[in-house]
Amino acid sequence: MNGENSWVEDLLNLKRTPRSGWFRVGVNRPESVADHSFATGLLAWRIARERGLDAERVLLMALLHDFHEARLGDIPSPAKAALPAGVLVEAEGRIRREQWGTHAPEVVALLEEFEGGESEEARLVRAVDTLELFLQARRYRRAGFTDADEFLSALRGARELGELGDIPWLAEALGDDDGGR
Repeated sequence: MNGENSWVEDLLNLKRTPRSGWFRVGVNRPESVADHSFATGLLAWRIARERGLDAERVLLMALLHDFHEARLGDIPSPAKAALPAGVLVEAEGRIRREQWGTHAPEVVALLEEFEGGESEEARLVRAVDTLELFLQARRYRRAGFTDADEFLSALRGARELGELGDIPWLAEALGDDDGGR
């Protein structure tokens, strides 16, 4: 398959790639990586605008931060921890270069910036990536998936969420946490 057809296949496959960590807590039909990326993108874009950051860069970074998972799949954190150091980072980088390097090398640079947290925009997207996970865990918990508490407990004190608490509408959303009870 040539590069352009492969890229389109990756785009479409992302819609069918599940966020696999949710299987561990009993969610049979979890959100897709595309669902997660879309929500992360819009949340990050809105916050970037409110903070006077480059909202277009933030939106693109957030929408594409997990695009490599179309080929690699969504590897849950416990599995990532079991991999040899650097193996996953190398694989993700190689896939990103294959997906973007020939027709959009600036995207490769943007995603490397995201991975390194090298700018205020990248740090925002990383924080919103955590925020979206937290919000989704709460939704699953409210839907009766009580094991989602595992995610909520791990994320409640996350530094990234604290960095987002200065936004009134978001602070209100974060504060609305009854644990699904």
